[in-house]
Amino acid sequence: MPLVKVCGLTTVQDALECAKAGADWIGLNFHPASPRFVDIAVAAEIVEALPSHVQAVGLFVDRSVDEVRRIAERVGLRKVQLHGREPVEHLAELQPLEVVRAFRLADSSSIDRMISHLAEAGRLGYPPFAVLVDAYVSGVPGGTGHSIPDRLLALLPSLPRLILAGGLTPENVAERVAAVQPWMVDVAGGVETAPGVKDSALVLRFSTNARTGFEKAVAGS
Repeated sequence: MPLVKVCGLTTVQDALECAKAGADWIGLNFHPASPRFVDIAVAAEIVEALPSHVQAVGLFVDRSVDEVRRIAERVGLRKVQLHGREPVEHLAELQPLEVVRAFRLADSSSIDRMISHLAEAGRLGYPPFAVLVDAYVSGVPGGTGHSIPDRLLALLPSLPRLILAGGLTPENVAERVAAVQPWMVDVAGGVETAPGVKDSALVLRFSTNARTGFEKAVAGS
């Protein structure tokens, strides 16, 4: 059964409502250029308020190891997501934080680079905790609302903790989950009324449909 990550939370109330609606992880965006950017003080309040069964992960784009560590400590994070062009060495330097490594897939060469990055991380002895795949849009690190083409999803290697992102909505998540069977699905804009403003009814539909898609895939296999 896939876990559900709702990314881009900006208020305590939205975070708690998402948790009630089925979110297993809450994503906090620390990329200043994002419309879902959250202040460090507010992020700390969100983490403090979350129920024990819901985990928070901080999203960073091309920040230094020191910056990521400093923010994670201030907010109370144990998980961080690297969504830029961070070198593979950051996976080792950020220990003992659990690192989600994100890759934006534009074409088959993107997958080749992802595989090489993960292989090097393995050689260093610090593979990421999980791998997130997202759609590629030039100049935008994430949250684009675009889906990963099916032809690229078909080329993905088997990964133990694959997080599927990219244009997921309550309407399409069941089909995408059935096709890919990821460990987790990640949604932001697909459950919003405005950037950073979540709709708990959409989150509930998304969570329900994600799990329905998985059940249908298992039943049909």
